Amino acid sequence: MNGIYLCLLLREIGEKLVGKHVEDIGVCDRAVRLLLNGHSLCISLYPKALGLFLSAKHMRGYETVKPMRDIAKSSRIIKIVQYNMMPVVSLMLQKPFPKEEDLEIVVSLYPEAPNFSLITQSWQRNLFSRYIKKDSKASILELGENDVVGSGPEDLVRNIEGIDKKLAQELNPEHLKEIKAIVQGKRARPRLISTEPLHISLFAQKYVKEYLSFNDLFEIAITDFVRGRERQAIEQQQRVVSRNIRKRIARLRRKSLRPEEIERLRKAGEMILANINEVKKGSSSVKLVDPYTQKQIEIELDLHLTPQGNAQRYFSRYKKAKRGQPRLREQIAALTKELKASESKSHGEKPTEKRVSEAVPSKEPFLRFVLESGSIVLAGKSARSNDELTFKHARPGDYFFHTRGFEGAHVILRPNIPRGQRPSKEEIRIAAAIAAHFSKAKKQQNVAVSYTQRKYLKKNKKGKIGSVILMREDVVFVDPGLPT
Repeated sequence: MNGIYLCLLLREIGEKLVGKHVEDIGVCDRAVRLLLNGHSLCISLYPKALGLFLSAKHMRGYETVKPMRDIAKSSRIIKIVQYNMMPVVSLMLQKPFPKEEDLEIVVSLYPEAPNFSLITQSWQRNLFSRYIKKDSKASILELGENDVVGSGPEDLVRNIEGIDKKLAQELNPEHLKEIKAIVQGKRARPRLISTEPLHISLFAQKYVKEYLSFNDLFEIAITDFVRGRERQAIEQQQRVVSRNIRKRIARLRRKSLRPEEIERLRKAGEMILANINEVKKGSSSVKLVDPYTQKQIEIELDLHLTPQGNAQRYFSRYKKAKRGQPRLREQIAALTKELKASESKSHGEKPTEKRVSEAVPSKEPFLRFVLESGSIVLAGKSARSNDELTFKHARPGDYFFHTRGFEGAHVILRPNIPRGQRPSKEEIRIAAAIAAHFSKAKKQQNVAVSYTQRKYLKKNKKGKIGSVILMREDVVFVDPGLPT
């Protein structure tokens, strides 16, 4: 992160931050959100898009970091500190109760180890494991024009604070003079070169857009970067889904038999019975003459079965194949159709289309909702649909929702989150509200909805179709409704 650009950003938002109270600290992957009196201070700790911005919007999709939140909640920001244009900013906090205490939030934006830390008088808690601390280097205000001419980009990055590789390559005596004027108060108009990786310049002639403020630039660029990662995650998930469907199709095709192969099973059973005296128990195979072709063929036998038992075995296999092949073909056709739909969706979906306010039309036997975060919510349409959704479509790590004490749809939340993390409270609330909406408690308020991961469910064999038993459950109270 360029410490000079961070300095100019803090100049824009510093006064707006001072005096605000911390309401919540949330994290989503490598993005951190500080909720401050209704505003959001969003911090990107992605090495390719380091930065922060202050927004009046309530950023959703963040999971509360409870230990940090509990310590910092209700504390007031009294000062913003950045030492010598280092890529590190400290928020000095004061907590009035239960006893007056000084706290510090440190945002470290070094590309090799970005981190978010909460520091009290007795301990320091880092959001990520790797934390580095560096000594301050010389200020750019001390840099002379001759030093720029006589130094290469690597020397400037190594010896001068606040300069990154990109700025070092742009730096010349004229640009140095301009930067010093900007640092001392002249207005700057930053230019966005790219969002991935995030590249900002004050001097580039080719750029995507020029902004009036660093805060506006960081808000748009970081938001685009995060959305790009969400799209990539969805595309990756779609590729995994398609790959799994192909594997299922391949497995079914291996089980699929041609009509002549099925008939061969029946003929084998008949030939064993017709030549019962020639078939010896304990043999692994026998060669018999096919009465239809008058050719000798080899028939495999089970060592442990009698000749009659081997004949019965072939008749049983024949009946099973005769009954099962149509079902196999139906399954292959359905999976092939699902594969085509999956692939057309992954190639044809607009990359900027993130929010769906109503169910996406689908030939699936359940409704589909796509949330802002990229998570997917599925809702059954009937008892059979519920059963298929929960026990055939849902994955072990998906979340199951059902209204307590009322008949209704099974709802599955497939969260778009890294492995090992839980879905956000907002996503749980939305999925629960959908479950309540598609239940007989639709017209009530504050409805109790049970939820658990799919792996903690089992079928209630004594109950009706779609009846389940929850081996673990949590309960959330929501008003019925669909996402907007």
